[in-house]
This record gives sequence, C-alpha cells and structure tokens, in this order.
Amino acid sequence: MLIHAPESLRQDTTNLTQIKLARHLAALRPRQLHTSGDSIRHTLRSLAKRWLALDSESRELAALIEDLVTTAAPHLIEPFGIGVDTAAEILIVVGDNPERIKSGAALAKLAGISPIPASSGMTTGKHRIIHGGHR
Repeated sequence: MLIHAPESLRQDTTNLTQIKLARHLAALRPRQLHTSGDSIRHTLRSLAKRWLALDSESRELAALIEDLVTTAAPHLIEPFGIGVDTAAEILIVVGDNPERIKSGAALAKLAGISPIPASSGMTTGKHRIIHGGHR
C-alpha cells in the first residue's frame, strides 16, 4: 500500500524502523475519502493500528510463555542454543506424550530432530535430520 501512496507520504516514511513506521502510519489523520491518496492514507492507518495491536499482544504472550517455561523447567533454557520457544515446544511435546518418551532418542524422534544416515549404501558419517515426529 505504501508503494502506491503519494510521494510526500513515502518520503516521510523512508528509513523508519518497523515500529516507528507503524506508529507514524497509525497517527495519520485521513481526510474525506475523495481521492485515491485519501483512501490509501485511511487504509495504511487502519493496517498500522492493527499491526501495533498484534505486536503488543505478541510481546505479552511471549512474556507469559517465558514466565511459564522458567517456572516449569528453568534447566531447559540453560544450554546454549535453546531459547524459550524451543523449551516451550519440548514441554508441549513431552506433556502431550509422556508415555512415548522412554529415552533421549525417543524424544528426538518425537520432536522431529533425530539424525539418520544421509547416504545410501556405505555410510559416510554424514547425517540428516528426520523432519517427522510432532508437527
């Protein structure tokens, strides 16, 4: 939509970060809907307000998930490379299927991260990830 906006509006929004752009567009005051420029300003304002609301909700939910994960299993996020999202997914997989997880290999297979040989015939030591499991 911004590509089709009037030149003056495009110039005002160059080099803005996503959040600054959304705030700028949400603050637009559309005039009467007599021209295509007016309708674009109205649409950009509406989309920016929706984006800001969803961004805010997303941040709130991420904070809630982080609190839940650090309360339920803080040891999961200690290793390097495992963030809150990954730890939450592990907790969901384990919580939904505790009877299926009898070993680390079973967890890896269920989570869709178990390695298998990457070549046919003689093994070359290369592996790839099975992307099956919990989806």
